[in-house]
Amino acid sequence: MNEKLDYKFGKYDLDFLIKLKAHEFRKQKIDNISEKEIRNYLFNIKWKSQKSLPMCDIIDDVMNLQFSEIFDYLSIQVVKEASTLDLAAFQEFISK
Repeated sequence: MNEKLDYKFGKYDLDFLIKLKAHEFRKQKIDNISEKEIRNYLFNIKWKSQKSLPMCDIIDDVMNLQFSEIFDYLSIQVVKEASTLDLAAFQEFISK
């Protein structure tokens, strides 16, 4: 995971940027996006094919991240997770 970071830009710097982004979302009344979800989106989608990233690209990617990007990613994750469950897991949502 850290191999994708610029040698001058460490894990704690990235953690700080992600905390800032999560705080920015909360200021926009988007309270349910966690720092972990932001991190997962960045590494699993945005930076998936990158071997390394310059510090300026990391900062731009985090600070320019839009709620819609995270929402789309999380929507896909929910569908993937739901596809592994059986019908009994959805019993409470099925009306009788």
